[in-house]
Amino acid sequence: MPLLVVLQDESGNPIEELEDPQNLLGKLLPSEDDTSFHALRYVDFYGDTIFNKFQMEPVLTELDRVLGYAETAEEVALLRQVQELARSCQDGTHLYLKFEGD
Repeated sequence: MPLLVVLQDESGNPIEELEDPQNLLGKLLPSEDDTSFHALRYVDFYGDTIFNKFQMEPVLTELDRVLGYAETAEEVALLRQVQELARSCQDGTHLYLKFEGD
């Protein structure tokens, strides 16, 4: 299922959105069984997963790891865009990074 990655404010209003119509993140993000990932393994492709600014450090670290699995320029570009949203969340106030599943 394709994810929509959203940087949102505390009221849930979107500030920036990133679509993944080809479901590249579905291939790249870890499964819930991969206990070596402490944050990204909880991304729910059928529901919504929200991270706050204090969770961005592990999210960014894990996105760096996932970037190592990227095989195409398109996958790298998408992951870098997700990283940018995560950095904006980390640097902002009352911002959240939301992964919207199907």
